[in-house]
Parts: sequence; C-alpha cells; structure tokens
Amino acid sequence: MHCDALGLVALATQRDHVIPLAEGGRDDETNEQGLCDACHEAKSLAEAIRGRRRSA
Repeated sequence: MHCDALGLVALATQRDHVIPLAEGGRDDETNEQGLCDACHEAKSLAEAIRGRRRSA
C-alpha cells in the first residue's frame, strides 16, 4: 500500500513504474509515479514475488 492510500504524506524519493517494465509497462511519464523509499521497497518486493510465482 502506498502512503497516499493510507492518508500519509511522505517525500517521493523514488521514480517508480506503475506497471513494471517486466510486465509490459511503458517507460514513459504515463506509467510513472513518485514513491517514498519504504513504499517503493514494498512494491518492488511484491513484484519480485509475483514474478517468481509466474516462472515457477
């Protein structure tokens, strides 16, 4: 879950792809969002787990 969804305000320090490039997301501004370090780390971990499940 991201800060804004929780009603929190945090400095966006990471440029994140909403739809990961590995899952067909575009590498342009229409697929970008700013996330804080903690939210970016959590989202990246969830994406990695999802990717491992797909390849198993």
